[in-house]
Amino acid sequence: MTKSFSLRRFINALLFLLFIFPQVFSQTSGPKTVFWKIYGNGLEKPSYLFGTIHIMPKEDFESFRVVDKKLKESEQMVLEMAIDVPLKQQIEWAKQMILPKGETLDAFMTKTAFDSLRHYVIDSLGVKESRFNTYLRFKPFAFYSALIPAVIGKKIEGYEMHFSKIAKKKDIPVRELESFEFQMGLFDSIPNEQQMEMFFGGDQDLRNDLNEMLKTYKEQDIYTMSEDLSTQGTPSDFESKLIEKRNQAWIPKLAKLINEKSSFIAVGAGHLAGEQGLIRQLKALGYIVEPVMLRDEDR
Repeated sequence: MTKSFSLRRFINALLFLLFIFPQVFSQTSGPKTVFWKIYGNGLEKPSYLFGTIHIMPKEDFESFRVVDKKLKESEQMVLEMAIDVPLKQQIEWAKQMILPKGETLDAFMTKTAFDSLRHYVIDSLGVKESRFNTYLRFKPFAFYSALIPAVIGKKIEGYEMHFSKIAKKKDIPVRELESFEFQMGLFDSIPNEQQMEMFFGGDQDLRNDLNEMLKTYKEQDIYTMSEDLSTQGTPSDFESKLIEKRNQAWIPKLAKLINEKSSFIAVGAGHLAGEQGLIRQLKALGYIVEPVMLRDEDR
């Protein structure tokens, strides 16, 4: 594979972190769907909101005809962050994931914890020792995201990847809600020692975690998904930054975008439900946010 493809896999794996770690409160039941129609409140044309999982095994990926159709009919696509970017920009992003010169991750763990992590990554995940040693120069969140493709396997897919291909083919402009630098800042605001404990503290079984998350996502139960994610043990201030504050920052941007053009919005499914979720916040602004049930015939 090309260097560009390898980096894109890594960037998508990083985005995966922003899906797997959010906590959403309240509203524990509702329609089982990740697809929602937004209309009313003076909108000339409806927009659509799709809750994604950023990266997954290709064999588990499902596309939906009705979803793809609504994207093709939209005047613009809105993502958390654009992923179809030039190689030069991807390389610049990759540089921001490296620890300062001379630092490695073992400095932020006890020897016992590090030996356990090394054993898990090399022996259980099958990562080569040389690659593991290279990963030790990554920041903690980047180290974790680098392991995700090893957990998933060689063939991966994600909804942002899928939708971006359609948008490029149909010449649909892509807008982003936040920058890569902003997302990096979310993790950089947490001390490295705390990140290592957050990602690798206690027993690790990334394959089981992924399988459980995929099962819940494929059931399209965004409310149960929110409850499951709330047990991940992330720091409360980080939880707030990951979901609540980001949603609050997105809402005025989304309101402006959907009033300008019919929009297809694709963001991590963890952003949809809850008191501070996008669905409830859009409704609070006066929009009608209606579930679109995805059935077998839509696949």
